[in-house]
Amino acid sequence: MWIIKKVPAKFVAWYFKKIFGKKDLAIFERILEISKWDKVSFNEVEKWIFRDDNSFVIDIQDAPSLFNEEWTEIFPDKSASKVEVFLKINNELITKPLTFVYVDGGKYFVPLPKKTIKDDEVEYSWHKNSLESKVFQIIGDVKYSCKNLEEFAKMCNVKVY
Repeated sequence: MWIIKKVPAKFVAWYFKKIFGKKDLAIFERILEISKWDKVSFNEVEKWIFRDDNSFVIDIQDAPSLFNEEWTEIFPDKSASKVEVFLKINNELITKPLTFVYVDGGKYFVPLPKKTIKDDEVEYSWHKNSLESKVFQIIGDVKYSCKNLEEFAKMCNVKVY
């Protein structure tokens, strides 16, 4: 497992092709670092498919549900909704679903920040190296008025570690 973290992502993409049955979450995380993903839509269902091996897929649920937290209310359009994002290999779910949020009426698409409460103070945060942040680099969108997730986080008072 340690070798997966040490080698370049392009080598990992080549190497997993050589290993039968070795496609797992660790490989998927390394593949997320390669920006060779294509967005496709089937009947309004959005998917992202890894260009070098279409068995790696990011599925975005097509049924958003209403969502509201303090950090989503700072925008002109206060409507927000959440969806589940599924990471799949060969159409099999490889980890629990991730939650992403459409904010400001759909102008932004970001991972749900972690919510912690300490001494009656609520803090929202994202971790730069988390699986959610890696998936955000592929499917996320903050381009309406920000350059990246860190800039967006400052705008809505979410900490990035």
